[in-house]
Amino acid sequence: MKKVVALFLCFFLLVGFTIVPESGVEASSSSVQHVFSPKSYTHYGGTTYAVKKFTYPKTVKVRLSNGQYAYRSVKWSKVSFQKAYLNRTQRLVGTVHGTSKKAVWSVRIKNYPVRITTPVIRSVGKKQIPSMPKLLTAHFANGQRSTYKLTWGPRSTNTIGTKYVSYRASGLNVAFSGKVKLNVRDVMLTQPVFTILTNNEQIQAVGKIHYPEKGIRHYLIAENRETKKQYKKNIYPNRDGSYKVASLPLKPASYNVYVQSGVKRTSPVVVTLKGGQVPGDSESDIRNLLKGLLLNIQVTNPLLNDIVFPRIDGVTFSIDSNKSALSSAGKVTRGTNDELVTFTIQAKRGDITESITYNNILIPKRSQTDEEELDLWLNSIQIDNPLTKNIDLPTYPGVVFSIDSSNPAVVSSSGVVTRGDQDVYVNLTVRATKGSVTRTKSFPNILVPKKDASAESLIDDYLNRLVISSPVTTNITLPPLAGATVTLTSSNQAVITNGGVVTRGMTDQSVSLVVTVTKDGVTKTKIFLGLLVPKKEGGAEGEVDDYLAALSITSPLTANIVLPPFTGGTATLSSSNQAVVSNSGVVTRGTTDQTVSITVNATKDGVTKSRTFSNLLVPKDDALLTAELDAALNAINLGNLINLSTNISLPSASNGINVSWSSNQPGVISNTGVIQQDPTDAKSFILTASVTKNGLTRTKTFSGSVAANVQLVLADDVTKVKSSFGTLYPVFDLSLPTSLNGTPLTWTSSNPALMTSTGDVRENDVVTPFTLTVSNASTNQIINMSTQDVDTGLLGGLLDTLGAIVNPVVNALGGNSQSATLPSEYGGLLGIGAKSITNWESSHPDLVTIQGYNVTIKRDQQDHLVVLRAKYQGINQPIPIIVKLSKQ
Repeated sequence: MKKVVALFLCFFLLVGFTIVPESGVEASSSSVQHVFSPKSYTHYGGTTYAVKKFTYPKTVKVRLSNGQYAYRSVKWSKVSFQKAYLNRTQRLVGTVHGTSKKAVWSVRIKNYPVRITTPVIRSVGKKQIPSMPKLLTAHFANGQRSTYKLTWGPRSTNTIGTKYVSYRASGLNVAFSGKVKLNVRDVMLTQPVFTILTNNEQIQAVGKIHYPEKGIRHYLIAENRETKKQYKKNIYPNRDGSYKVASLPLKPASYNVYVQSGVKRTSPVVVTLKGGQVPGDSESDIRNLLKGLLLNIQVTNPLLNDIVFPRIDGVTFSIDSNKSALSSAGKVTRGTNDELVTFTIQAKRGDITESITYNNILIPKRSQTDEEELDLWLNSIQIDNPLTKNIDLPTYPGVVFSIDSSNPAVVSSSGVVTRGDQDVYVNLTVRATKGSVTRTKSFPNILVPKKDASAESLIDDYLNRLVISSPVTTNITLPPLAGATVTLTSSNQAVITNGGVVTRGMTDQSVSLVVTVTKDGVTKTKIFLGLLVPKKEGGAEGEVDDYLAALSITSPLTANIVLPPFTGGTATLSSSNQAVVSNSGVVTRGTTDQTVSITVNATKDGVTKSRTFSNLLVPKDDALLTAELDAALNAINLGNLINLSTNISLPSASNGINVSWSSNQPGVISNTGVIQQDPTDAKSFILTASVTKNGLTRTKTFSGSVAANVQLVLADDVTKVKSSFGTLYPVFDLSLPTSLNGTPLTWTSSNPALMTSTGDVRENDVVTPFTLTVSNASTNQIINMSTQDVDTGLLGGLLDTLGAIVNPVVNALGGNSQSATLPSEYGGLLGIGAKSITNWESSHPDLVTIQGYNVTIKRDQQDHLVVLRAKYQGINQPIPIIVKLSKQ
């Protein structure tokens, strides 16, 4: 009975043991007679843009000794995507679970794209249809290029601004996608040049319209200055926006001529057509013509563009300037420094001359060349360090910006930042191109920190990407994981130690490894079973080859070289420059970078072989140099930079080292310390000092602010008045404001016989120009005035009422009201019927808005000098009222 039970138990144990999948019996080498190779495979697309990524077969088919077939898991050697292996059949060897027989798999990697040239969309106007690139260029691993048809996502140009348009392109197992900028710009009009044609009845305009809005018409408009009737002529610009158009034949008269596109218009120019009467003009007519032309020449402060003279038959213009920055022909040359220029514009016809003088007009500095202009733009670009978000490059007409990245997978050429699982340092170069000129600015050692994630997900990602390929022939070095402990445990330390050192013996060996990762209290492992460590080949010669092949001397070389021990043999080192690296491996770093070649000689059993590591970089020792540069920076003392009101002196050297400066707000403070005060607000800035020596650069930043200059309000207000109205024609006494923003105002008339400095107007039968100067503590501003030849008699009896009827509006502007009502008529006394006021205008429509006879008042943080101008029935010229608009 016991024998039967024992037999039954043995049978049960035998059956139970053999039915376990991949058990020890089935896993023996004798249980697998043949391993079938997977079908050969060709892969397109590479690693970056592939739709279907490259994958390894997880199992292979085997035939067992019992004649049955099964599938076993397999670990493959790694396929290569390097250029040298493209279009070549690679033989991958796999370690099959449960047997020492190897699987073989043939793989061919076809040429694949490694990067693309990002498409660029040109700027367009509102509601224009942008011209979209049709092809995308991809650069392949072997240096070839190929193009793919682009498909674009929705794009709207209904609003002005910067848009982002998505794109896609695809090919054989490759797909490309991304976003590019589309700039929608408002229409820009260049000031046209007007010419009277030879028939003396047509006015010709030559100019340019940039970024016109689709569907908007463009006109040349000539407005009769006496009748106010407008004559329009359609403008049809060429493809580049330029145009040349002549008006319809016009009657002899004086015209305000300008070009209009939508609501935008150029500054009007006065052009007078005399028909056939030109030679017979009286001196008075000629002087009035010259004065009108001078008053309508566009002169801005600051003066950024050339002064353009109207082209009138028989009239010549010239400029007498105290600075070479403004030529006699009106050409503006902006240099490396701001300049205040005083000049006189002279108009001449025959022997008759009239002139107008402008004092202290600012010609701001600017780059003289495209190179300097590009440098100015590049200096304004700042890249955060550390860098955690995408880089937005500026947009400027005619300039193309791009980024060269040392690691496009982390920071792409379009500025897209991809944070990974490790902190990465990248070197970035911003490239600016205008025409054939290209300038660059480097941003070295920009830190792109690792993405925020939990310890568990970081460990999982690390282990998922970790590969230890079989067969193992070289030492194993596990990649580090920041903030984590990574250890290796071997099942046979005589073959592979826990430090990863591989010792190949006289027979093939199978070793299992366990990788353990611990971070922030989380521990996980990954097991690599049955790794093959093949036997040594070729005796002593093979061992020497293996030793030399396993050596690694990396560049740059910053630590002493210690050769690993060579069991049973000797290894020596030979240096090409023992002053830099000695034959014993001692590294001596100097003050400059050096290159050296190291030859390792290995000898065993009479066999000697060598391996040379060429062009190893031994970098200079930056520690002392860094300390020297930091000391130079720390020696710089700029004092208190808060609320600056004067220029500051930036040192050009410190401790004998040259210092260069850059400002993040050149419009607030320049790279040379010149400030520009805003009329209303204090402006913050950051100055960066850079010192460089032996190729090493260190920087230090200084923060500060430029104080507001409320005194500039007066200059801005007078400039607005002059640009809006040109000459003012007072008829009744003016109540001139006596202060502005807490500073007294002083008024000075150039001709008290016409109007006193207190604003009292004297009667005069002759139209005579004069000037009214308004001054505060820091500036003198000139307003062009002229008396109005007003008929006396009954109309003169009404003049006394003109000033009184606007008193409520003046009081509203000087108080705190938000609205007012302008009078629509005056007079109605002495039996005379009331006269109408047909039109009102404001020099500051953004603050004092007039619609009909209703005034909407908007106030800011400053007082303003405002002019209201009204067209009175019976008086030829519009009449001004000068008032103060009080602040909030």
